[in-house]
Amino acid sequence: MLDRTTIARILYSVSRDDPAHALQILGETDAVPESQRARLTDVLESGDTAVETARRLGDALADEGVEKDIVNECYRAAFYLGDRWADLAENPLYAYFLANRAGGVLHKWPHYFPIYHRHLERYRGRPVRVLEIGVYRGGGLTMWQRYFGKDAVIIGADIDEAAVRATEGRFVVELGDQADPSFLRGLHEKYGPFDVVIDDGGHTMEQQIVTAETLFPLLADDGLLIVEDTHTSYWPAFGGGLHEPTSFLAWARARVDDLNSQHHQDLDRSSVWSRQLGGVHFYDSVVVFDREPRFRAFDEVAGGSSYILADQVSERIAVESAAERERVREELASVREQSARLTAQLARVDADGSAEALVAERHELEESLRRARGERADMQSRLTSADRRDQEHAAALDALHARLAASEERLRLLEGSVSWKVTGPLRAVRRTVRHG
Repeated sequence: MLDRTTIARILYSVSRDDPAHALQILGETDAVPESQRARLTDVLESGDTAVETARRLGDALADEGVEKDIVNECYRAAFYLGDRWADLAENPLYAYFLANRAGGVLHKWPHYFPIYHRHLERYRGRPVRVLEIGVYRGGGLTMWQRYFGKDAVIIGADIDEAAVRATEGRFVVELGDQADPSFLRGLHEKYGPFDVVIDDGGHTMEQQIVTAETLFPLLADDGLLIVEDTHTSYWPAFGGGLHEPTSFLAWARARVDDLNSQHHQDLDRSSVWSRQLGGVHFYDSVVVFDREPRFRAFDEVAGGSSYILADQVSERIAVESAAERERVREELASVREQSARLTAQLARVDADGSAEALVAERHELEESLRRARGERADMQSRLTSADRRDQEHAAALDALHARLAASEERLRLLEGSVSWKVTGPLRAVRRTVRHG
């Protein structure tokens, strides 16, 4: 098995574009299984760039189950041999990280820094309240204070008393278990509402899910929750595993349904995630949740030639149609009421017997009821006619839009024609004569 010293020598030869020497080092190493040696030889003989060779070495060693520190060295070499490091040169968090030689300990994946800056830059210089869960030795708290500015309130939370001692009183660090909702709610009540919560704590599935479910609804408007090191969702030791349904990433993926809850009747539109989740962003080992009280999404139409006359016509027709419908509905309601009253009276006559006076009254009521039913049929016909007129008006408007669009297209083609361009000077002379 390759040790750190041997892989360092191989990577140095790769960085010097000397694969032959790297192969020689590999050949002199006895502790490498033949299957592994064959694969690494293939990578070194591939003729790839130094960046690609270092990356492929890392992939090969990872597939062979070599310890993570050695694989990490290959990926570090690939990063610094390329030009991606230059993309981070102006990132203030990365600059602080590199310069932090005598400060509190900071242990970060470099690809986190662009993610931080992308989502957190808008809070800089503001009196924000920030909670970092997982203080370790306090280096992160100092970094966040420098990044957000002097007006920011930075609070830490950890389960280890060493974190309190490491900050030496420069920051408030509360001790407690992030898997305990009451502890998290206590932080909110005492120091919140937080604008930013950064979960860099224990990284177990329970801790990450409980923290998100408890603190996200308590964030300030326009706040966000960052959950780090979510690759533990693939590690059984933390309660995760590939395709594990109870992992944090599986839970986070379900929040995509909350974002789209109005588009399927079986999704819950009333949950806090459906109402307050503005967005969820997935990165390698990081998930970011935006808290943003939402309105129901709807579609709109704008543009085209509708600004020419058509809007006024449409509005006038809509107002007139609505008024006509209201008149017809009122009359129809009155006729229905009269019909019901006459029907009730007729029923009473039938119940009272068949005396001559009652028979005459019955005939009169039947005639009144017949007229009422006729009026009702007429009202329904008028209402149907009103709907038909609306459809005809809509068709007429569509035809108007089509004619306008055709005119615009003919005008565009005319202005682009050769004859139009050739006669341009003549038109200019005519305009001058006309206005002279």
